[in-house]
Order: sequence, then structure tokens, then C-alpha cells
Amino acid sequence: MFWKAVNSIINDADILILVLDSRYIDETRNKEVEDKVAKSGKPFIYALNKCDLSDQEFLEMQRKKMKHSVFVSSTEYHGIKMLKEKIYTLGSQSGLELPRVGLLGYPNVGKSSLANALKGKGSAPTSSVAGHTRGTQHVRAKKFLLLDSPGVIPYRENDDMKHAMIGAKSAEQIKEPEDAVFYLLDKNKEELGKRYNVKVEDYEDFLDAVAIQKNYLIKGGVPDTERAARAILKEWQSEKHIPK
Repeated sequence: MFWKAVNSIINDADILILVLDSRYIDETRNKEVEDKVAKSGKPFIYALNKCDLSDQEFLEMQRKKMKHSVFVSSTEYHGIKMLKEKIYTLGSQSGLELPRVGLLGYPNVGKSSLANALKGKGSAPTSSVAGHTRGTQHVRAKKFLLLDSPGVIPYRENDDMKHAMIGAKSAEQIKEPEDAVFYLLDKNKEELGKRYNVKVEDYEDFLDAVAIQKNYLIKGGVPDTERAARAILKEWQSEKHIPK
């Protein structure tokens, strides 16, 4: 159902915006969607969202690599004016008075929030829970019409660890939450240690410590590490962190 909506947007839109998470640019590029966009021959823009949560040095390095890209923050409104100007330019070049602009990307990269920022008022429903947008949403902006799509994961991609990190699947959807937290620790050990004020030496000890800290205990006072792991993932996906 979701891929049908995505295909419909690519077919109906005049301009396409590929929304990425600026903290995880490579991880949130969907090759299947990009191939479909390239095949359509339609003009496109990469909108690298959540730039306010990313390391600025990292962004400057990425800016040099990515063509047709704009760094934006749908919550801080950074880069929104520049993105609008690019849409206006592409629409004018195509001779369109009211271009239809399709938003595409992984679940939870912020497509609906970006649609609201481009409009200026909250119209598209938003949520931090992956998969909140279920069908195509139409949002009317001043000089263009936005088509917001449900987020999609590549057909053959079965990577819960990555999906937990980028928020493409909610904490409740992850089958092995402890393993997902270990994956996060591999990449963000220092930050997670600081967040929970726990020295990270052994990953299992870290989970035990967080479970005790949150008073997540089972019979006999044993730390409930699964519950603690899901809490860590949920807090991680709340966007209150800046990966280095």
C-alpha cells in the first residue's frame, strides 16, 4: 500500500524532494526511491532535515559532496526560505504556476514536519512514531501544492539495528532491543554514557545500570534489560541528541 502511494506521488508531482536525516545521510538514502525518481526524469532536491541536531563540522563536509541539496530544520525553520526559492526556480523553469511538489523518504525523517514548515502552518499530521503518515497528504502552500507520502523502507532491507538508530521503526517494533542498543553503543558510546551518567565499559553492565537507574526490575530485583533497552531506543528516537 505504501509503495503504491509513493509511486503515485512520483507520477503526479512536478518536482520531487528527497528528505534525508542530516545526521544519517547515507543511512536514510533509499536507492529504490532514488532510482524511481531518476527514471521519471523529473527535477529533484535533497532536503537534509534535522540539521539543527547534527554536528556542524560534519554538515560542512557533506555540503561539498551533495549536489541539489539544502540543509533544513523543520522545527527551527533553518534553510526553509532557501528550499522554497529552489522550488520556485524549478517551477518557473518548467513554466508552472502552481507546481506539485512530492515529498519522499524513509519513515520518521520529518516529511510531514517539513511540509508544515514550507506551508507555515500545521496542516499535515506529525508524530515522532515511525509510520505515522498512512496515505498521501495534500498540503497547500502559497505558490505550490505539497504531496506528502508515507515513509518506505527498501523491499529487501531487513536491518532492525539501522532502523532503530534512524527511527524508521519504533522501539516497540524492534525484535531484539538489547542488540539494537549495543549497536547504538558501538557508534555513540560517549554520548550515551553522558546521557545516562554511566561509564560504558561492558555493554551488558551498561544496560543493567540503566535498568536500575529507571527502577525497571523484575522478580528478585533483577534488572529488566529488555524494558530498559526499549526505553533507551525510545529516548534516542525522540531526537534529543546530537550524534558526533
